[in-house]
Amino acid sequence: MLLISQVMLWISVIALSVAVLALARQVGVLHERIAPVGALALGRGPQTGESAPQLTVRTLAGGSLEIGGPQPGGALRLLFFVSPTCPICKSLLPVVKAFAESEKLDLLLVGDGELDQQRQMARRFELAPERFADAPEAGRAFQVAKLPYAVLVNELGVIAAQGLVNSREHLESLVTAHELGLRSVQEYLARRAAPSA
Repeated sequence: MLLISQVMLWISVIALSVAVLALARQVGVLHERIAPVGALALGRGPQTGESAPQLTVRTLAGGSLEIGGPQPGGALRLLFFVSPTCPICKSLLPVVKAFAESEKLDLLLVGDGELDQQRQMARRFELAPERFADAPEAGRAFQVAKLPYAVLVNELGVIAAQGLVNSREHLESLVTAHELGLRSVQEYLARRAAPSA
């Protein structure tokens, strides 16, 4: 009886080892096939590599800020288009703030909607009113059709990357695309697929 139980135990261990190896191989195959996640670049408005529209926008603090043109201090500027009626925008605001701080980006929130609702949103999420612009004209200039939308502008005032963002990964893809000299993750995927085609 003891001998039979030992044999059955070893057969089970060998079968489980084979199953684990097969699963590990499948995870590797899936990892190779799954494309990286990135902000979805839309084909409207000023494109990556072009100069950002130059605008003067009013902030919630009552001052004005310049969008486009060379950036003083040479920092990358992240324009994050939001609306008080956009639930994804609200859930992403703390992530955007933390991301901009960690990447040392000059964050400018660009709102559209009722001014009182924008001020309430700024207070609720502890957003500096001097870094929050009430600027529907900016949304029109960049032809933002869906929210939340982000545009990364380099120190020369050129659009470095842009797209719809729903997560930190999407935000990171904008910076990664800029660092790699690509327009978007879609361009990266097209280049990667080209040699195999």
